[in-house]
Amino acid sequence: MRRLLRSNACRAPRVYTPRRALSGTPDRAALMVELERQQKEAAELTLPWFVDNMPGTYFRMVKPELQKQHLRAIVALSSPDLTVPEVKLTDKSAYTFISRGAMPASSTKAVTRQLESLPKKEELNHVMIFTSEDDSLSLNIFETSTGGTSEPLFGTNPDNRLAEMSMRVKLKEYASQLRAGAFVGLPNHPPPSAMLSDHQLDLFLSRCTSRYVIQHLPRLLYQQMRLYQAVSGTESVALELEHDFEGTAESLITTAVVGLSPRAALLQGASLLGLHGLALRRAQVDEVRDGKQNISLLRFLVVPEAGGKKLSPAQWNQLAADLKRVKWLDDTALTLAAACPTLGLQRAEVAAAIADLSNAVHLQPLLGRPQIQKRLASPGVQPHVHSLVDLFLSRHSPHQPLADADFHSSLEEWLKGIEMTLGNEETRALLRTMGSAVRHTLRTNVHLDGRSALMLRMDPVFFEPALPPSGKMSNMPFGVFFGAGRHFNGYHVRFRDVARGGLRVVLPASVEAHTAESSRHFNECFSLAWAQQLKNKDIPEGGSKAVCLVEPVPGADRTALLHGCVKRFTDGLLDLITPDSAVKSKIAFSNTQKPEILYLGPDENITPTDINWVVAHAAKRGYPLAAAFMSSKPDAGINHKVYGVTSEGVAVFLDSGLRSLGIDPTAQPWTIKLTGGPDGDVAGNMLKILHREYGSMVRVVGIADGSGCAEDPRGLSMDELLRLVHANLPLSAFDRVTLGPEGLLSIADTPEGAAKRNTMYARVCADAFVPAGGRPSTVNASNWRDILLPDGTPTSRIIVEGANLFLTADARQALFDAVRLPIVKDSSANKCGVICSSMEIVASMALTADEFIQLKEKYVSQVLDRLRLLARLEADLLFKESSLNPDLALPLLSERISYAILRVSDALGEQFDGFNDSQKRRLWPLMREQLPPVLFEKYASRLPEKLPWEYIKNMISSGLAGRLVYREGLQYVEQVPDKRLREMALAYLQQEQHVRKLVAEVAASNLVSAPAVEALLLQGGVRAAVDKQLMKVK
Repeated sequence: MRRLLRSNACRAPRVYTPRRALSGTPDRAALMVELERQQKEAAELTLPWFVDNMPGTYFRMVKPELQKQHLRAIVALSSPDLTVPEVKLTDKSAYTFISRGAMPASSTKAVTRQLESLPKKEELNHVMIFTSEDDSLSLNIFETSTGGTSEPLFGTNPDNRLAEMSMRVKLKEYASQLRAGAFVGLPNHPPPSAMLSDHQLDLFLSRCTSRYVIQHLPRLLYQQMRLYQAVSGTESVALELEHDFEGTAESLITTAVVGLSPRAALLQGASLLGLHGLALRRAQVDEVRDGKQNISLLRFLVVPEAGGKKLSPAQWNQLAADLKRVKWLDDTALTLAAACPTLGLQRAEVAAAIADLSNAVHLQPLLGRPQIQKRLASPGVQPHVHSLVDLFLSRHSPHQPLADADFHSSLEEWLKGIEMTLGNEETRALLRTMGSAVRHTLRTNVHLDGRSALMLRMDPVFFEPALPPSGKMSNMPFGVFFGAGRHFNGYHVRFRDVARGGLRVVLPASVEAHTAESSRHFNECFSLAWAQQLKNKDIPEGGSKAVCLVEPVPGADRTALLHGCVKRFTDGLLDLITPDSAVKSKIAFSNTQKPEILYLGPDENITPTDINWVVAHAAKRGYPLAAAFMSSKPDAGINHKVYGVTSEGVAVFLDSGLRSLGIDPTAQPWTIKLTGGPDGDVAGNMLKILHREYGSMVRVVGIADGSGCAEDPRGLSMDELLRLVHANLPLSAFDRVTLGPEGLLSIADTPEGAAKRNTMYARVCADAFVPAGGRPSTVNASNWRDILLPDGTPTSRIIVEGANLFLTADARQALFDAVRLPIVKDSSANKCGVICSSMEIVASMALTADEFIQLKEKYVSQVLDRLRLLARLEADLLFKESSLNPDLALPLLSERISYAILRVSDALGEQFDGFNDSQKRRLWPLMREQLPPVLFEKYASRLPEKLPWEYIKNMISSGLAGRLVYREGLQYVEQVPDKRLREMALAYLQQEQHVRKLVAEVAASNLVSAPAVEALLLQGGVRAAVDKQLMKVK
């Protein structure tokens, strides 16, 4: 092409003066003659160059009709009068970029730019990148999924049949030679293997497109087949390097990447090659399915960039490692690596993650996530980031971790350095926080090969600056995990060693919304975990929560994006808690710190597919309690949505709340509004329970979900709402025909519809409001007045929080102070979901999946009975205490109930820790009161062996603490000082056992008044006996 341009430039330009008619218009015929002559001359020069300089693979892989289109474009580009550096050709099936001057030094950047210019919603199914032999032209073809070019091998196109049959024969001949050992010892040929059988070949070919097969040389196709087989059924990456390809100075890099789209795989690969100083000569990308997921197959033919040096063996090894790692990295790490070439990929990943982690406690509102990442890349900051990450990597070296004294002294020196050399206080504060994050990292999987995310086990002290003021109990978490990976960050916060809580996945609607969510990510997770701690008062586990924040990706499949992030986050957690010795050998301090057991449950955006994968993967990773790692399994578990376990408890609190207002919900009409759709867990099941329990007495006057809202002051059709529930459909599918004269359906696909949806909870008037869905902090200190009418009365007489944190604490208190609005806090109202999960996990620890399925129907029925009982006990106490303390808001009383139970439970647990084996065995009968009876009918003898003592201890102590508080009330417990609490709690346990014996004797006495005596003994006998026992001690 350069010769072509020089040739055109050396010619004396022919000046043509068109003849004009008298009117001054050009002579069209003369112009046409001149144009044809110029095009002919350009074509005569370009065609030989085109044939001689385009690589043979181009003519083999590109259809003749496309070659002609390309030639015409190149002819146009060859004009010396044109300065257009690039031409873009577009048709229904492909985007082609033809650039004058291949510019090897920036070819990877050119490919990246071209990729990013393509429509985000169109996925690629084939990519071909070519460079002319004289380096003067690049021609890149990106074919999309709309192009209809994925004709399968031996498909319906007869034009391909001869080539397909010929290639199949060549492939089998080559395989036969391989199996016979014809190429043993020769480079670039695969060794003999059973994986090269005709059956394996046919299986692979059946999943390939026709063009992909016929355009390859047999040796290269077999190479890709071997890589495909190596990664099929996994989440990994396989790679091969071939230097001096076909006798040239070029190197061929072939990779197979699972679960990454061709666009993403090429974008990452091209960026990484550029970081390593390589230029693309040719590249191809194809996609082949393995029956379950897509595998992207990439081939890069590379040379050093112009003026660059050849890579050393060590550099090639690092490139190979980076290519295997890059699929797991977030774009923030790649961007930082590109901006700071000396960092390298691993350091960039660590730096980006620690910066995101520091965002949780770095109290600089104007320095958000994008600004933080840019700050790290600034020239003055880069050396400090480099040094800090090196210190982090040395501290956690699995072979020889940096000793405590050396680590702390090095960190202090680093801190002095940033104070002396950086002038901007915001930047210094950011780096100080990052240094604190490094100081408080207890374990990390950073040196583990094949990890899918970077995971850090943090000392909770790091987060102390971000914790809200604590009241009667310390709110310092027991443990915090932080994970960073491709398209996500995640936290897991727990308040006890043995703790339970759901995994929530949050996908903001836009990049801007994601930035805002990032700044409050930890606070949301902490608040949810603390609410869970208060909620878990009735079960053996403390409270925990995991929140995986996903970055929106334009054009990505939403389900695949969320599921992929769940897999990477939970796999990272397993890295740090698995007992697998091979994994632990790569994680410093894993053998000196106490083993940790985590329990997860389903929450927002977690599907049965996620649950099944997490449990199966935990078993595959060697997690000791894999079946218990996540609850609500579809078969061998109790699915929350199927059985409505959370809603059953919410309904009990709603019933008690209405009765406290003088409304008998079974005998008089009443109204309700809800947030959360009919296809949601809590809202959908609430609709079913409302219909089951109250029939025509209840009218749903408003309901809103993500798709819109429906409202009708006369009541929406319950039949229509239940149709949506059973069909798992959102409100946008509501049949307008069923609306009354004043009814309204607003779809959130317009600004007006979205505004109606967003304000339904505040506008519509009802007796009761149940937030059963929606984002945390929807009602907060700045907008709580929105739910008041102009006369100051609230739009509902009671709120029962089916969803977590729908109202902030200050909003709840403000509404009580202003209008005495009763609000049943989430930690009480929706506690039954986690109680059910706890009971499911007990069964998972004791039974096999088949054993559980055999008794599941009866077990679930008894679980539901216990859920309603525990909800009723707390609801009765809550409204009783409210009547005794009318100046205290319900949320404060709810928290006091939780504090009281947790305080007694902790005291009993400490007392039980001092028991000997004989005393522990005498506690075992108390377990029967905490679990469904059916579990003891067949498996009583197995339970003491299968359940850990820590679990048994917590179950008994929490059960007894709950009975004590629910029966005796808050004042009885709160008046006992800490130093006497253990003594009182143990005395209560002893006297309760004594009273139960007396009750049994009364029951056997045949007295007419026996039932009344039994009730009196149970109601007051224990407390009287405890008081008497404690008086004797005094």
